[in-house]
Amino acid sequence: MMIQYAVEMAEKAGMDDSIAKIVRRKEKQVKFHRSEISIVKEWESTTLEIFMAKGKKVLTLEIENPDREKIRKAIKDGKGIVEILADKEHYYGIGENDGEYVDKKMYDERVDDEKKLLSLANRTIDDAIKQSEEVAGIIYAGKEEIELATSRGMNEGDRNSWLSLSVRAFSSEKASGHSVRCARTFPSLKKDAGNEAGKIAAMASSHPKKIERGKYDVIFSHLSFANLISYMADFASAFYVDSGMSFLSGKIGKEIGSEKLSVTDSGINPEGIASRKFDDEGIATGETPIIHKGKLESYLHNTSTAHKHGTRTTGNAGIISPSPWNEVVKPGDISLEEMIEGVKKGLYITNVWYTRFQNYMEGDFSTIARDGAFLIENGDISHPVEGIRVSDSMPRILKNVEMLSNDIRQIYWWEVEVPVFTPHALVKNVNITKSFL
Repeated sequence: MMIQYAVEMAEKAGMDDSIAKIVRRKEKQVKFHRSEISIVKEWESTTLEIFMAKGKKVLTLEIENPDREKIRKAIKDGKGIVEILADKEHYYGIGENDGEYVDKKMYDERVDDEKKLLSLANRTIDDAIKQSEEVAGIIYAGKEEIELATSRGMNEGDRNSWLSLSVRAFSSEKASGHSVRCARTFPSLKKDAGNEAGKIAAMASSHPKKIERGKYDVIFSHLSFANLISYMADFASAFYVDSGMSFLSGKIGKEIGSEKLSVTDSGINPEGIASRKFDDEGIATGETPIIHKGKLESYLHNTSTAHKHGTRTTGNAGIISPSPWNEVVKPGDISLEEMIEGVKKGLYITNVWYTRFQNYMEGDFSTIARDGAFLIENGDISHPVEGIRVSDSMPRILKNVEMLSNDIRQIYWWEVEVPVFTPHALVKNVNITKSFL
């Protein structure tokens, strides 16, 4: 096996620690534009990542389409590079797994069946066009096999499948609706994204109006709240905390959110797009409460960051930077309709994009409302609005979560790179300014 050969070669080169991970991936894409399927593509890749450490000097290599000769040369060259590198101060070696690997995640060998993907695209177009004028979107499907070996004797394999659908419907130049669905298997994917996108577009088409800047109670949809939670999960990485780039720094055990808010990072969720048996050190993945009833419970760690913080790895390596798997927001006990009925004057934002942080340590950010956004007056959706931007801070958003709906949906697309299982969220007193996009 190439991964074992890579580890053996690294040991012969005098490395103290080594990890080899090979990923074989098959992916397929179906793209539709102007209400017609326009592109069908597929590709395969095989990538070998090699991590080597001598003392506190560390190096990561990547080899496309590896063979033994490429591995031998890469490690020989890598040895020379390691010798001249500066020490990585807070590197403390790689972990040794002492837990059980949990593998209950769903897998679909036929997730990339082309006929099914084309049928899904056509159905999505047909559903959306019933309520809108034009439809565009993309479907990704893929499978991967992972093998990982370490100098600590770990040698394991894993496999994963995924499917994601993103669709945008247009009712006019300024009116649009967006919907996303994702799953690990084709049968478990809900096929109603086209209908939802078309419905939002139709609602947004009736003369959108400008509103005054100020504080509004905002209902964030699955799509928009997932965007915010995915960024929060990144900030929970101990790497960003230690780098001075996280508003969560120094907040363990402190109230950083509403008591209504609990968020867990899960690497073992059966339906989670990013679920894995093991992390990049070979440590078994699990579940890590990040926020529990508003209190910050834990950062996400690999072996080195855990050593620095005096705790245990959470099974979230990245060797250099711990990273989140899937975020699960605990739902509430109220429906979206009931949530809307309780708002006297506020907004319903169905999607956001261009989320940018002006101050990482304070969590100050802005994001632009995209697609359908609506004014709520006296418990009813009054009319669509346009040209609005959320300009606030993550600490205020988290602390002002007033309600969470009883429905939960997994969101994963190019604006939400960390998969998030989330309900709708009602957040009080959100600062709204004007957007010029």
